[in-house]
Amino acid sequence: MSSTTLETLSLTVQPEKSSVGKSPKQQENKSTNGAKQQPHGITNGHVPLTNGIEKEKQTNGIGTLKSEKTASKFESEINGVAANQQTTDDGFHRLPKPQQEILLLHGPRQRYRLEKARDIPELKSDHEILVQVVTIGLNPVDWKGPDYNFGIPSFPWINGRDFAGVVVKGSQSSSRVKAGDVVFGPSTDYRDARKAAYQEYVVTSHFNVARVPTNISVHAGAAIGVAFVSAILSLGISLGVNFAETEKVPHRPDLLQILQQIGPKEIPEDVQTECFDGIKTSERPKQGDWIAVWGASSNTGLMAIQLAKLAGLRVICVADLVRHGARLNRLGADVLVDRQDSSRAVEIIRSVTGGQLRFALDTVGKETASHLQRSLASLPETTQAHLVGLTGLPKSSVTGVKHHSVPIKVFHITPAVGEPVMAWLEQLLASNVLAPPDVDIAQGGLQGINDALDQLRGGNVSGKRIVVPLGNGETQKSVDDESDDKTSTQVGSLEYAEKINADPDRIKFAYWVPNLSGGLVISKIEQRTKWDLDSNIKYARTAERVGFEYALSQIRFMAGYGADNQHESVSFSQALLHFTEKLVVIAALLPGPWNPAIAAKQIASIDNYSKGRIAVNIVSGWFKLEFTSIGQWWLDHAERYRRSREFITCLKGIWTQDQFNFKGDFYQFHDYPLRPKPVVSPGRPHPEIFQGGNSIDARENAATVSDYYFMNGNTLEGFQTQIADVKQRAEREGRIHQVKFALNGFIIARETEEEAVRVLQEIQGKANKEAVEAFGDAAKNAGASTSNKIGMWANSKFEDLVQYNDGFKTKLIGTPEQIADRILLLKSIGVSILLVAFLHYDDEIQQFGEQVLPLVRKLEAEGRGKIAEYEIGLTGDVYREKKKDAA
Repeated sequence: MSSTTLETLSLTVQPEKSSVGKSPKQQENKSTNGAKQQPHGITNGHVPLTNGIEKEKQTNGIGTLKSEKTASKFESEINGVAANQQTTDDGFHRLPKPQQEILLLHGPRQRYRLEKARDIPELKSDHEILVQVVTIGLNPVDWKGPDYNFGIPSFPWINGRDFAGVVVKGSQSSSRVKAGDVVFGPSTDYRDARKAAYQEYVVTSHFNVARVPTNISVHAGAAIGVAFVSAILSLGISLGVNFAETEKVPHRPDLLQILQQIGPKEIPEDVQTECFDGIKTSERPKQGDWIAVWGASSNTGLMAIQLAKLAGLRVICVADLVRHGARLNRLGADVLVDRQDSSRAVEIIRSVTGGQLRFALDTVGKETASHLQRSLASLPETTQAHLVGLTGLPKSSVTGVKHHSVPIKVFHITPAVGEPVMAWLEQLLASNVLAPPDVDIAQGGLQGINDALDQLRGGNVSGKRIVVPLGNGETQKSVDDESDDKTSTQVGSLEYAEKINADPDRIKFAYWVPNLSGGLVISKIEQRTKWDLDSNIKYARTAERVGFEYALSQIRFMAGYGADNQHESVSFSQALLHFTEKLVVIAALLPGPWNPAIAAKQIASIDNYSKGRIAVNIVSGWFKLEFTSIGQWWLDHAERYRRSREFITCLKGIWTQDQFNFKGDFYQFHDYPLRPKPVVSPGRPHPEIFQGGNSIDARENAATVSDYYFMNGNTLEGFQTQIADVKQRAEREGRIHQVKFALNGFIIARETEEEAVRVLQEIQGKANKEAVEAFGDAAKNAGASTSNKIGMWANSKFEDLVQYNDGFKTKLIGTPEQIADRILLLKSIGVSILLVAFLHYDDEIQQFGEQVLPLVRKLEAEGRGKIAEYEIGLTGDVYREKKKDAA
């Protein structure tokens, strides 16, 4: 970036009133940061922020800079005139003609050349805005166009499709976008070089950009535009998906209805057929219909999956599953199909859909589009299947299949389309409903783009977008604290937690909420752990800032294992959610006392209040007196778990179906319409459902209806047996990828292993003998009624029961390094969430976050935790079942 532009972005704030009384010449010569004044005066060429920006910040948190510090970086004077977006002859154009650096393409199959001192593009209509580019997002077309000589109107030419930056000149028409906003968008109008991304200043239309929400980085914003617009136009226009039918996020558009309202006169002639005759109203997708996406791991594919799920469609994803299967599953894919054997993929798609697939989207090319065409249904002439090809369509069509090309032009020509698309995108991102692409950051600014494109050419990047920041470190810091400042973020902030938990394949951490008195061990040892709300708010805030992602509140109706006082789980969870920002709280529910209708209503409401941050743990019950004391029937073991299965089935049905009907032995529903529904987000169709237990009944429930199966501490062989058994049962139910595993553990982290072991011995030596034995008797009596006689705690000894979920057996007792190694072993055998407890919550949540969790993340980044054989060889002996010596 040119020195004049860098100087602009490092300006110090000066109040507007400081310019009063100065002559234009005095103000022109002023340099607020002491740098040498540049000949073209771009230093003072930025439009200051206005009160309108602050108003936006207070109302919806969208489009504002990341902090007050960030905003102030862009406040400056314009030659003594306080400029704002309503000023027609604003300060930017009062200066001598400013210039910039650009990246030019001089011919096909050539590298881009960096050229300096080029004119900044001028605005030509009232709806246009000028954006100073901060980050450029790279697309495959950026190298394919020059290499294969397409999409380039003439030479020399400026290319580039995605950008993010700061609005330095606002629109003269009414707009949600104001000068000073940080925005991102695509350049779909590739014939207008003013709108190309490979330059320091870009012209675009105000209705073609989205303001960057505070919960994503500017780098991520630069990776979204083209992919999102291609996906939403493909689905919303070509395939006729009606997003207005989803109730999850406001401003949802029905693009076909919008087109019908504005009529053909406002639409370019060459796309009118696609816009008005592409799909009949009677053929538009309905909730529950299938759509197949080939090339699902592409950025457009990832966007299309999430949008299709929001619209209630069932999605089949074809991709390289070894590399991308886990991510596609997290985003909500209903069926994953590996791309390696295309004939087999077609067979699977036709089998899954019963030969009735009507909607398909290809993001790869003509060949794969032909595969999708073979996957579509053979329908009567009155009904058609529909195929969208983003980069090519089959050479020949077949009867009953209509081909579609995306009418991308309507996005940048028609405000009635562009505006609702980008306004909805803002809401999707701000609500965390749409996950942005993962990004790789390339260095070198404009000059570094050639090398970054070589990475794309060589196929070295998959499932991510390369973004290229412009300018120096100060520039990035002022625009996007959340991105570049993360490297210096201290432990104990939400930004730190977001950074340390960035790897999508990480093991996640949860902690037991001490909402019962007595601490987390049944011992008379001192426990610096409190059960009141204020203390728990402190614990929760600390936890989410050091990297914990979940917390589990406990359910008790009367004293058990020494817990003489018990706060109710759901209301306590709601209170914690009110005082936290990122933490997901798992509220324990007890079928019997709770009816699923009441539970579903409670949780759905809290889910809306907390923006999708509540989950549930279904406890089938082991404490007989707890049921009989409140007039509840005490069922035998198998019946308790059968009731829990019906309970979970009802929760999921009530949360996801418009009219829920169910006829079971314990619960019955007749056309029950829950409103509002819980929040839906990628990979989360409803609040997550956890459930534990060791018996065959518990494992069957996990395999059949639950999202997570909680396990108590065990031996290595015990863990492996449980996980393998549940997976086998889940596979039988067609849910092999839908059940994950969570494990309970108790943390004692000390400087030496000997010190940690001494703490354990003291806990067990000071055990509350009467309470432990009473707990053990109740638990074992409950488990003895299981069909296999091995319910929870069946193999637990007295010293194990001192921690009431066998937490000591998980062996997370030692130095931080030893504990980190063992956590990675547990991850390698299939554990997704580790649920931990501590002796001293006042200190040890913070300690774990500072000493253990970063070690785990460091080792994960080095590739640890993926190969079970390696991890078992390293530290598995700690967990192995101890064999008795032969007599």
